[in-house]
Amino acid sequence: MKTILFLINGFGTEAKGSYSVYDSDTMPNFDKLMKKYMFSTLHTDVKNINDGYRNMSLEVNGLYNYDIYSREAVENKIVNNETYLDIQKELNERKSKLHLFCFVDTSIKIVENLKDFLKNINKEKDKKIFLHLVLASNNYEDYPSIQEVLSKINIELQGYATIGMVLGLSNILNSTSQVDMNFFLRNMITELGEKWQSFKQKLDVNYGMKTAPILTKPFVVNTGFSIGNNDMFMIWNYDNIDISNFIDSVKSIDYKEVPNSIKFYSLFPITYKETIPFILHFEVAKRSLASNMKGLGFKSVVMAKKSDISGINYYLNGMEMVNNPDITYIGIEDVLYNKEMMVNLINQYTQELIIINYDVIDAKSIEELKENLNKIDSVLGAIYDNTEKNSYNIIVSSLYTIDKVLENKNGEICNVLYSKVPIIYADNFITKKTHLINDGNISELLKVCYKSINKKYPGTTIIERKNFLYRLIFK
Repeated sequence: MKTILFLINGFGTEAKGSYSVYDSDTMPNFDKLMKKYMFSTLHTDVKNINDGYRNMSLEVNGLYNYDIYSREAVENKIVNNETYLDIQKELNERKSKLHLFCFVDTSIKIVENLKDFLKNINKEKDKKIFLHLVLASNNYEDYPSIQEVLSKINIELQGYATIGMVLGLSNILNSTSQVDMNFFLRNMITELGEKWQSFKQKLDVNYGMKTAPILTKPFVVNTGFSIGNNDMFMIWNYDNIDISNFIDSVKSIDYKEVPNSIKFYSLFPITYKETIPFILHFEVAKRSLASNMKGLGFKSVVMAKKSDISGINYYLNGMEMVNNPDITYIGIEDVLYNKEMMVNLINQYTQELIIINYDVIDAKSIEELKENLNKIDSVLGAIYDNTEKNSYNIIVSSLYTIDKVLENKNGEICNVLYSKVPIIYADNFITKKTHLINDGNISELLKVCYKSINKKYPGTTIIERKNFLYRLIFK
């Protein structure tokens, strides 16, 4: 059965205290489908499309590689890891500082991983370990979640490590100018520069100025971390990253008569001209859209902004950047709100699953948000009419929610806070008369698609048949 997954990313059910945006006049087609077909909500704790696709495709509720570390720690493999033992040995023999550059996103799971590593590597609490927190998010709306992560790191890792600097990832990327890179390194060598004892206050300023976390200029939280010629650097990464210029710059620091013997390590592999010793290998996810497509024998089309396609492809293929002939990508920026062209695109492709991506995260006001939702709803109505004529199924949902402060038409500042995302399952055979759809996580969304494409899909889903008593009472 051909199935359309229609995503209105950022849209959700309004939480308590949220300004009310949704109404049946703004989204009459969504309202009609919600009343006619099975409707429920899904929990999601991410705020961007890449993380949304990660959780949906890999059937997880967090960064997949966090789970790799957690599994290795539970099985007591980390403390016997060759690279881990080398770091421990070098720390004992060098009696130098360890600079741990930790890439922070919005997931609290990083605290658990860091705590396990630092408690084992610094059992006696006698090592000089400095955490330099690198903010990797592009979305300024992530600040509240990031601050929660940083606060937890600050509280739970006291005694095992000291927070030295906080900086945005852009400061150490290869795209950073050498002038800016040298300025940052001077800060690390001299400990001079902007100082904030409370990173919360500084990040509140960034949030107010709508500065993306990744662009945060380096600032000092605690001193004592100045780089020495015999220090060690640990890149605490969960994705492969190329920071070759940063590594080369650190290695080229001239200590005059004392040779530079700084050594680098990483958590997962990173791109560099030489092999940087790392603790854990990346794994291809065992569950993903690609692997399930192969097992169930269907093909997919993904319609999205061209800028999002690379990240979507990575997660749909189980964290492999490959060209999968069974997944076709279509850039739709130019036809986004054109009902006729969107319907024609859908009819043009014979693949069993079509995923259409819209988002409302860039709205600058309440009126713009409602206008965008209305235009998306108009396309939804046209696509639904088309599915009825051609016996397609349609599933409407969202991968993530937003928490935005927007101005309404009266100039009042309003908070739009969506707590969960909706899911509507429009199928003329599995109906609300005989079945119900339970609440769940965003990791359940593709399973519903699989069931829609192939009613014999063997996996469990959040759709279940009503028993006789239920139908009798609630008919």
